[in-house]
Amino acid sequence: MIATLSTSPSAQKLSPIRSAFADVSVWKLLLSTCRIFLHVCELQGLKEALKVFPIIWTIIYSVRGFSRFHQREFDRIKASRETGIETEEIVLEDEEQEEYRRLGRWLCARLHSLGPTFIKIGQTLSTRADLLPLSAMLELAKLQEEVQPFPTDEAVKMIETDLGGSISQFFKEFNYTPIAAASLAQAYKATLPDGKVVVVKVQRPNLSKSIAADIQILEAVSLELMNFPSLCRHTNWPGVVQEFKRTIFEEIDYILEGKNADRFRQNFRNFTSIFIPHIIWRLTGRRVLTIEYVEGVRVDDIEAWRKMGILRDDITTAGAHFYLKQLLEDGFFHADPHPGNLRIMPDGRVGIFDFGMVGQLSPELREHTISAFLHVIQRDYGALIDDFIGMGFLDTSVNREALYKDLSPIIDQRFSEGMSRLRFRQILFDFSEVCWRYPFRLPTEFTYVMRALLTLEGVALIINPQFNFVETALPYAQRLVLKNNGGIGQTIIKEVFTDGRFNSEAAVNLIKAAAKLVQ
Repeated sequence: MIATLSTSPSAQKLSPIRSAFADVSVWKLLLSTCRIFLHVCELQGLKEALKVFPIIWTIIYSVRGFSRFHQREFDRIKASRETGIETEEIVLEDEEQEEYRRLGRWLCARLHSLGPTFIKIGQTLSTRADLLPLSAMLELAKLQEEVQPFPTDEAVKMIETDLGGSISQFFKEFNYTPIAAASLAQAYKATLPDGKVVVVKVQRPNLSKSIAADIQILEAVSLELMNFPSLCRHTNWPGVVQEFKRTIFEEIDYILEGKNADRFRQNFRNFTSIFIPHIIWRLTGRRVLTIEYVEGVRVDDIEAWRKMGILRDDITTAGAHFYLKQLLEDGFFHADPHPGNLRIMPDGRVGIFDFGMVGQLSPELREHTISAFLHVIQRDYGALIDDFIGMGFLDTSVNREALYKDLSPIIDQRFSEGMSRLRFRQILFDFSEVCWRYPFRLPTEFTYVMRALLTLEGVALIINPQFNFVETALPYAQRLVLKNNGGIGQTIIKEVFTDGRFNSEAAVNLIKAAAKLVQ
């Protein structure tokens, strides 16, 4: 269990990791568990409510274990500031690696036993390099493929029921051995009468009912978390669960997924490095989706695509540009870019599929994001705080002067050697103390943006441990900032013109900032 932490020191004197559990105790956890159980019992009955206990135990044990990792990382980074040794050069000791590997293996087994909803959560965690050590991530990555398949006769029955005919009517060939079994569906390879090779994705039986029951438990857990001020200080847990609920139910609607794929293909029709497969609409329904087969190897099968003569930098650059366009130009993004959804094709293109989980950013939020980028490279931290407020990260009541004073040296230190030297992991830990002292919150709308970016970074780090997202993104960002279109052009105009008048100082700063991008 999570040990009770003394609250006698001020929150500022505790590390952010320890402070997050400052008001957590064994007795409070037991009382919360009982309340969750009774609530779920009323909703689902005694038999179903018994699932509450293994779910909560899994959460407590894994959070306790991984919080130790973050505390150790926090201590290492503090020490690195004194010694001058960068954290990337610090390697976990073998004993620690094995500790987290065992924890990851345990969590993998627990999530698998809890069913599709929790397997999906584990798949997400397997690419979150900001949350888990690599050894644990590698164990959880097994959930991407090592999911127990359901019987093929049930899949065939669902295909024939939803499409209104027999397998032989629709396919010239159909391989009855699944090529993949995932948390929410499994896939079969088939050939259409015209010779086109496709993948037929079939939903797991009774999936909607199972997910709905699990979501009710997670909703009860999230409401209880709000009774622990330290745990919910920066996160609206019920909002996170509601966003997960929305996305997972959208993900199991295959007609919606097909429409998402069509929209992505239209958005990236001029991106020669990206391939979006076609949906076969005449063979697609709510629970069955037929999509063009993507030839190639998994993005994390490094040895295979290296033999094909494909370079690491080409892949990571394509991925970074793919996401920058989604987030800053389109406002419509793929929220689940894990290795199982990405293929490296023989011609070097990155094939992307599985468009069930997507997110959207409003034009206003995109504009604030672009504005924040400009203000960072201009070192205008006062305006950056305004951007944080506009994005919903901070309330207007925040002490701007104090935050400016705390924020400036952190960013200045990291930017002193140029943007290309930035490390997201360093920034994350640098900001942790400041975020704890001020009322930073991650808006629900932005939750899946961070998830997508961190997942993408996790995948990229598997491909290339030296990967630097900022450095990879700089050439694209340079073109984006200087390109006069949509919200970006408007943001530049706002920076250069104040109250309708030309602001020469802002223009000079912007030119200098753009020059820094090409250094």
